[in-house]
Amino acid sequence: MQLEILTDDEQNARICADYWRQTEEGEFAFKIREIASTHGMKPHVVSKYVEQYAFVWREDICCGRCKQPYRFGTRSQYQERRWLQNRVCKACMDAERQAIADKKRDLILKMRQSAENNMPDLKTLGLTSKIYLLAAIQALGDENFSIIEPLDDYPACTLSPDFVYDHKVLRHLIDDHLLLICLDTRLEAVELQEDDRFSIDLGECAFNIALDADQITALINEFFDEETAQSFRQAPEFITLCKEVQLNECLGFLKVILEDHQLYLSPGEKTRQVLSQCLEKFSVAQVYNFIWRAAKDAAAYYMRSSISKRQAANSVVGNISRNMERALANGWDVKLFNRNYNLPQSSLSRIIFNVVLGTDDGGFEKTLHELIA
Repeated sequence: MQLEILTDDEQNARICADYWRQTEEGEFAFKIREIASTHGMKPHVVSKYVEQYAFVWREDICCGRCKQPYRFGTRSQYQERRWLQNRVCKACMDAERQAIADKKRDLILKMRQSAENNMPDLKTLGLTSKIYLLAAIQALGDENFSIIEPLDDYPACTLSPDFVYDHKVLRHLIDDHLLLICLDTRLEAVELQEDDRFSIDLGECAFNIALDADQITALINEFFDEETAQSFRQAPEFITLCKEVQLNECLGFLKVILEDHQLYLSPGEKTRQVLSQCLEKFSVAQVYNFIWRAAKDAAAYYMRSSISKRQAANSVVGNISRNMERALANGWDVKLFNRNYNLPQSSLSRIIFNVVLGTDDGGFEKTLHELIA
């Protein structure tokens, strides 16, 4: 053990030397009460007093990275020294955190610069990009038409009907250089991986809109011009978007209703295909009915049978398909479900079904062929 005294005062130095003196067996030579009595002090202040004027260190108790010995200001700290052996010190951890933060900022800057070199032209924007951008501005934009705020700061269904679809919309706008990642985006949004790879949590990111206020105003006005809106309604791209939104309405409800029964399913292509088939003949509100019944049956199946929750959840898609087939075969008038209060109409749905098609949430209660005759 090495003692370092930080004072030139002889009295203080003697107190520190007595405090840290050890016997040949490595025990402390004087008890705290003896030191206090010798130097006219109260016992409870001795350790704090010494900590101001001295510390000890050992070569074998050091940072595992920089090899700088740890300093001990009191006996209690020294007696716990084994817990520090080869641990990384605060200075090294702070330096590592700073290096990680700097690397993340550099990645964000490079993403921003790359996008700025490919600024979009409003005249060449596709219809999907226009609708996605207007939905993002309506749902997440600030008052100045300049910032798209982080998606995770808003409730579910603010942008689109489903979380996965939210990220698809943002990714599309980024790839079209319509959204530029903000330089002050939360660093937690960037995750560094091996081999210099990284991932971005788009829900945590804020974005600048690549268009100026006048361009955004012109874009909004397009949607309220009847001639332009009519051309939108006739575009095959628009029909695809309508189907996509209706499908994601159903996927979002499926996830929520399964969670209500404590069942979980990651929808794949099979689920999407079955729901798309349902939507060819039935409205979203009617497909909700199929989904609700299928989930209820799956929960009952789990309760009365010796099966896992996964097996029960996997039965839902087949049940939905059978419900649809029976309804068609028997000519049933399938009851319309009301919107789930946890799944309000999204901004994207309002742009498509309210603004362009001129309905009041028509994409929920009517089939697409009823809306677009």
